Order: sequence, then structure tokens, then C-alpha cells
Amino acid sequence: MKTVFCIDDNPRYLLLLKAAVRSLRALHGDAAPLLCVYGGEDEAVMAEVASERIPLAHYRPRLNRQTLPAFTHPMIGCFLRLELALVPELADDDAVLYCDSDTFFLRPLDALFTAPVPAYLGMVREATAPFYHEHEKLAYDFRERRYTVAMPFPIWTYSSAVTLFNLARFRRRDLVEHFLAFSQQNVQYIGNLDQSLLNYFFGKRITRLDDCWNRPPYQADCLDTAHIVHFHGPKPWEISKPWPGDELRINCFREMRRRWYELLSKKERELAESWDGRGPGAGQAGNFFPAPHEKTQLS
Repeated sequence: MKTVFCIDDNPRYLLLLKAAVRSLRALHGDAAPLLCVYGGEDEAVMAEVASERIPLAHYRPRLNRQTLPAFTHPMIGCFLRLELALVPELADDDAVLYCDSDTFFLRPLDALFTAPVPAYLGMVREATAPFYHEHEKLAYDFRERRYTVAMPFPIWTYSSAVTLFNLARFRRRDLVEHFLAFSQQNVQYIGNLDQSLLNYFFGKRITRLDDCWNRPPYQADCLDTAHIVHFHGPKPWEISKPWPGDELRINCFREMRRRWYELLSKKERELAESWDGRGPGAGQAGNFFPAPHEKTQLS
């Protein structure tokens, strides 16, 4: 099964992608099947992906700056994952594992790849309380017909950062076309962009994956249990940016940050440090992390 990432022109996503792929290959070898879906037009970005030997699908999404409202544009790349069933390079794939670029792989994925494929999609439930949506139902038009989607109550939020997609099911009976019509016409009514669209449209049809497949470093058991680590909240370079109560830079954050930096070259580490707003080499980050290995073993 392919592991799929999506990026746009944000340089931070490009560096995150490189680290994620390196960690995947450290566990599953250079031949690990994967794909980067790119929704931009920058030749330099495509060259960088190619230099990392990452197969690239240059895809022009339907959900774009022309079809989505302006408030979504700063995060426009997050909608790419909603269109994976339409990407030509994935036409022969019945199922794929989608991962955000701010993930890295701590333990092998064999158990996930050999498990039954979800009926529609599988995600890990976030550690949040259930909530009630202000709308009891949302409607959309598709091919001159009106459809209504009843909101699941209560709504348990599933994280779309790691999603096991049953693409074959998405392609049946134009399900992906229905979903994209729903997404485009209701994005203004949802709270968390692509994640909310998946949660609201599929609701109780979502298969719950084990927590180990999407573990934030602020969870106390991340180091012991995680197969896929997700930098939910602060990214590895964000050590100065204030977060409410700083409750997201606790437990395993420092260790996972250290392991992430080990995947980078010296030049890449300096670039990442510059994004914290303190300049390259500020603080102790340049001295704290050891030099990257030729092939980092994550265990």
C-alpha cells in the first residue's frame, strides 16, 4: 500500500515532507511505495521533491482558490487529500495511507497495511470531548438534485492527519463527486477545514483506528506506543512561539523534536531554526542535536 503525502508551496511543508519520507524509508527501505501529491506550480518545489527521490503527482485540484472562499486560502493545500480518488497516479490503488507532512514514522506500518481496509476511511479519534454542531443537517446540490446530510450527534472528532482511504469505495457511484460537491458548498459552515468535512460527511461510517497510528508528542505514551508521530500543534522548530499554557510542548515533545532534527542535514536544521523567529543557530538547538546519520534508525 502506498503512503501518500500532499503539499503546496509552503517551504515548511517541503521540509516536513523530506523528514517524514526519510523516517519511513529508515523503517521500510528505499523501495517503500509512496507518492507526493503537489497542488502548486513552482518548478523549484518539484525539483526539490525529485532530488529526494520522491515520486510526484502534479495535480490541479478542483478545490482551489477559484472554487473555495478566501478564508481557506492560507491552508488551501489541506484540501488535496479530499481528492486522492481522482489523482491519475493513484488510479490503480484501491486503498492508500494518507499522512500529513508533519508526521514521522517511529515503528513499522505492517500491522496497519495487513489489516482489513475500512469500508470508507479510517482515522484515529482525537482526545477531545464530543460536541454538537449548530446545524442538524447540511445540504448540497449535485447534478440538478438536492441532497441532505444529517449531522452525526454527538460528533466525535477524528483526526485527518493520518487517514486510511478506501479509494475503490470513493470511486463507486460517484461518491467522491458527491463528497466534493458537499465540501465546496458547505466549507463555510464547518470549523476545521478538511477534517471537519470528512467528519461531517462520513460521520458514523468512519472506522476508528488504534491510537498508535496518530500519536501527538504531547501524549505521555507517545514514545512507548506510537507508530506514527504527528506534530499536532507546535512543529518541531517552534520552541519560542507561545501556546496557551504551553500544554502542547510537554511529555515526549522534546524527544520527538530531537529525533526529527536528526533526520535533517546541517543546512536544513539551520533553515528550520530560522522559522522559530530567533534566527539560525539561536539558543542551544544548534549544539543540542547530534549530526544527522547517513541512515537514521528509529525504534
